[in-house]
Amino acid sequence: MKRKEKGITLIVLVIMIIVLLILAGVTLGSISDHNGIMGQSKETARNAERESIIEKIEADLYTEKVKKGRNINKEELKSIIVNNDYGIINEGEDSFNSKIGNYKIGFNEIQGWE
Repeated sequence: MKRKEKGITLIVLVIMIIVLLILAGVTLGSISDHNGIMGQSKETARNAERESIIEKIEADLYTEKVKKGRNINKEELKSIIVNNDYGIINEGEDSFNSKIGNYKIGFNEIQGWE
């Protein structure tokens, strides 16, 4: 009489473990790689923070424009950046380094001034 045993054989178990290890390695590699999920999320967060600084400056420019009834010039833009503590103006360049995140932001990236 033949006996039928149900269950997983040792060979199938070894193959399953190998497949699971390969899948785990690929998953961890895609998460921790510089171009992976973590790297992309860090880059996105930095870009969002940088854009947030620019938007705050543009809002202040708009407020000044409404108060004065005219467009803001470059010197007034510089004074807004310094007075509101957004960063330090780079001498000899049309840019500044932001206080938050130390981003180099060019004046040409900011809209709302002449």
